[in-house]
Amino acid sequence: MKVLALSANDRIGGAAIGAYRLHQALARAGVDSQMLTLRKATADPAVQRLSDHLGRGGRARRRLAETRHSRRLRANPRAEQAGHWSLNQFDYPLAAAINSFDADIVHLHWVGDNFLPIEQLRHIRAPIVWTLRDMWAFSGGCHYAGACRRYRGGCGDCPQLASARGNDISARVHRQKQRAWAGLDLTLVCISDWLAACARASSLFAEKRVEVIGNPIDAAVFKPLDRAAARRAFNLPLEKKLILFGAVGGTSDRRKGFEYLRRALNRRQRGKDWELVIFGGERELPLQLRLPTHQLGRLRDEVSLSLLYAACDVYVLPTLQEALGNTLIEALACGSPCVAFAGSGASDVVRHQRDGYLARHQDSADLAAGIGWVLAQNWSRAALHGAVCARFGQERIAERYIAVYRSLLQAEADA
Repeated sequence: MKVLALSANDRIGGAAIGAYRLHQALARAGVDSQMLTLRKATADPAVQRLSDHLGRGGRARRRLAETRHSRRLRANPRAEQAGHWSLNQFDYPLAAAINSFDADIVHLHWVGDNFLPIEQLRHIRAPIVWTLRDMWAFSGGCHYAGACRRYRGGCGDCPQLASARGNDISARVHRQKQRAWAGLDLTLVCISDWLAACARASSLFAEKRVEVIGNPIDAAVFKPLDRAAARRAFNLPLEKKLILFGAVGGTSDRRKGFEYLRRALNRRQRGKDWELVIFGGERELPLQLRLPTHQLGRLRDEVSLSLLYAACDVYVLPTLQEALGNTLIEALACGSPCVAFAGSGASDVVRHQRDGYLARHQDSADLAAGIGWVLAQNWSRAALHGAVCARFGQERIAERYIAVYRSLLQAEADA
């Protein structure tokens, strides 16, 4: 079975990491798995750059499409609270490059920033599986909709845009998806029950097959390690309660929820021996916190990341809307309990008061209570590792995807 995965990149960001880990899991399960990416960060020979498969004319058209995409985004300014957007309205011959691999299955992952133009989807010849890693596939341009539910209709009057109009860019993008994808036989895989419920409620995908399969974790890499040795490796205090937070842009991106963590820690810190550890940023930031803080910057490899999880007593992910949360799975696999907000994909990972705490959504007081509760427990790190790997281990996740692929190939053979 030959599977071609499409992902904007292979290592940068949670969506890319999830896609690449699945590629690795499938390869270990005997699948002929390849990835086609816009930007390649790994040395994996099975990951190929799109530019090598477009030809000179195709590369020129892709650059033009990227420029036009950026211009249209600038021409439609967004409100301050809006997150990342993709329009994907500008065409170039991506499907021809995909079809040249002659894959049995084409597996889409994160394809924003005009990587996969809307109109190209219908030109892909092989059966399509699309793993949704955020809400873009069924929205009018946003990757996370927040409290908005307009994707259940036709978008328009978008609260993330600076001007409210019924026929705004979100409505036009949504209509283009509706027209271009009508009648396409897409099989959707959502990485959490929450995201699947959103997809099923959307006007674009209400009639599509939707499966739920999480992201895989490598239990041999992410595992409990000696806590004291891990702390020494990062020059962290041995006797303090260490609270870990990490996200690229996590202190400035409103959706990442750092403000709620700040309030929680400032509310509860007085008289306690808590300290905060932050990873993921490129530089130290002023945080306005009352407790000692260690800013470690970006970690470049999974071994260092595993060591840091093992060094800390609790990992906190206060994201307001999360498709799943790779970092939650990683932390639990390293034996560190987690605290997160209930109400989105984090609830698929953290089981309330079993391997962490799910605080009430946007409630900094309950977030503080959850951190305190977790730090007061006596956790079995081996039990946390075993439980999360039983649900998200590489072999299990690969088997579930292979079953989906086989069902599509059998249906094609029977047609």
